[in-house]
Amino acid sequence: MVENRELFSTNIYKKAFAFALEAHKTQKTPEGLPYSFHIVSVALEVINSLSMHTISYDEANIAICCALLHDVNEDTQERVSSRNLDLENVDSIVSGVEALTKDETLPSKQQQMQDSLKRLQQEPKCVQMVKLADRITNLAPAPLFWNRAKRSSYVEEAKQILKALQGSNPYLEQKLQNKIENYQIDMEDNYLIFFAQDAQLILDKNHPKYLKTFKAINRLNEYVKKEYDLELFSRWDNRDTFVVESTQEKLNISYIVEVLNQEELLNLNRQIDSKIGRFMSTIYEGEDVVQ
Repeated sequence: MVENRELFSTNIYKKAFAFALEAHKTQKTPEGLPYSFHIVSVALEVINSLSMHTISYDEANIAICCALLHDVNEDTQERVSSRNLDLENVDSIVSGVEALTKDETLPSKQQQMQDSLKRLQQEPKCVQMVKLADRITNLAPAPLFWNRAKRSSYVEEAKQILKALQGSNPYLEQKLQNKIENYQIDMEDNYLIFFAQDAQLILDKNHPKYLKTFKAINRLNEYVKKEYDLELFSRWDNRDTFVVESTQEKLNISYIVEVLNQEELLNLNRQIDSKIGRFMSTIYEGEDVVQ
């Protein structure tokens, strides 16, 4: 009689998942999906690998928990610790999540990633494989607002991850290599346009400050709509080329300032909403991104 052997504990999975759901609350992915979609996707990549590359029961549980919890420290107000998690091998899980978390006190994203990879190299292979699974998941088609430079740098980062963690899990390594080789970098989308009825704010996607400026405008638009029921822009879209038609008004940053001033949300003579102030500071810095 063959003894049935579980690959991992569904009970441990549910405990870790419940903690992650509570931590991430209403957060969304760049595609607008609940953030749980991302963490479950990473966990599923780990689970799928278990039948392709055998690891121990405890290692599988550590890997799956780290997959479900890997963004908690970095992206939420919660902290993965032995005090608030009732899980087996909790110290290994806490250490793994900490290694998967970027140190944002370091000055650049490249330094943050290299530091995290060095710490991951000191962790068991079952933790290292979570980083591979995370980048496999993230190498889905890029968010539409990304430009070619961002897509290219993301693939280069994936190559660095693969090289640093080589030997952690042959199946996930090969899957990540395939993702890298098939990732679409070249796309004809030179401009991103924010629409306000027939008026349009045009951003140059090839400008080095483009991504930072786009995110600031988009988040400002979402924030004032949610908090003040004020719509700056109805939507945004990509264009390969752009021609201003006679019926269209071409906007600049002054449009945003004017609308916020009309609603008394941007006034130098009084205290403004601090979030709006931070968004506008970034937008002013990227004013030359607007065409």
